[in-house]
Amino acid sequence: MRITRKFTAATAVLAIAGSGTAIAAQAPTLGPLTVIKAGQKSPIDVAGNDLPRGATIRKGTELRRWKVTMHGPSNASVTLKCGPGARHVGLGSQEGAKVAFAVVKGSEYRRQAIRVRFYAAPGVEADGARASVYALCKKS
Repeated sequence: MRITRKFTAATAVLAIAGSGTAIAAQAPTLGPLTVIKAGQKSPIDVAGNDLPRGATIRKGTELRRWKVTMHGPSNASVTLKCGPGARHVGLGSQEGAKVAFAVVKGSEYRRQAIRVRFYAAPGVEADGARASVYALCKKS
């Protein structure tokens, strides 16, 4: 009888642990791409690139924007791509955004694709949090 109870308790613990995995948060999703072309005004500051909010986007560069939606906390990385022949030179978001990001270790600027990890801003519920992420891309 004791063996049966131990087995039943162990089975219940495994079932609960397994169900946690089944309902784990999904990777953040990206909405459709919007391209803000050279000659237009930047809606954000892109630090380290002399592109403050309201400045004209220079020839040979473009600002790419994706809306990001979080589906709970996640460690999954998402890849942001520049167009053919262009490389990442900066990333940014709007001030006070509900979603923040960090470049994934091993990924770097000056490449066509960069991997980032998104997370909810402090005090923001990760499930359903939305914001826009911007990539400044420069033709090589």
